[in-house]
Amino acid sequence: MKSPRTSPPLTAVLALVFIGAAYRVAAPSLGWPVNTAPLMALSFGGALLLGWRFAWVPVLALLASDAALGLFGSGGLGGYTLMSAGFYVCTALVGAFAGARFKSWPLLWCGTLACGIAFYLAANTYSWIFWPGYDKTLMGWWQSQTTGLPEYSPPTWVFLRNALIADSTWCGIAGLVWLVAGRYPSETLAGAEKS
Repeated sequence: MKSPRTSPPLTAVLALVFIGAAYRVAAPSLGWPVNTAPLMALSFGGALLLGWRFAWVPVLALLASDAALGLFGSGGLGGYTLMSAGFYVCTALVGAFAGARFKSWPLLWCGTLACGIAFYLAANTYSWIFWPGYDKTLMGWWQSQTTGLPEYSPPTWVFLRNALIADSTWCGIAGLVWLVAGRYPSETLAGAEKS
């Protein structure tokens, strides 16, 4: 008889998703370092753990945090927000697809980091295309990926570093929850998805 896959409890994963989104909104007003929210962990990792049925929840949480930051922060809502939203949806779909095939902590972590790097490249390429301060050359693109525009601080590579640390932290916490759920089984996602 095949043993059932264990997953973190549904309530624990939802709590991690909502805490991550709330942290994202609160961090700027608390003066915490920039880009320390686990965006790709929420979209890819959350969808991987929640499955197809609830894969929309992390995307909705991220979109709500984008709206809160855009409306109440200084950024506003615009093309960058739409690009980010599309990326959240795509990574959530990939996460749900991967989670339907095989769930493991290494897949959660490595998939999240791969999505984080892809998001960094896409977001900075978007900035390179649409911000007038960048030369539309290979060197201008490279500048958008490394130092950014000189009038802004910190350099763009700091955003990647912070994002990978935040995503790894979220995955580590999710992994601990997963480990505890495996040792002390209760209502898991596998049981919740059957209902």
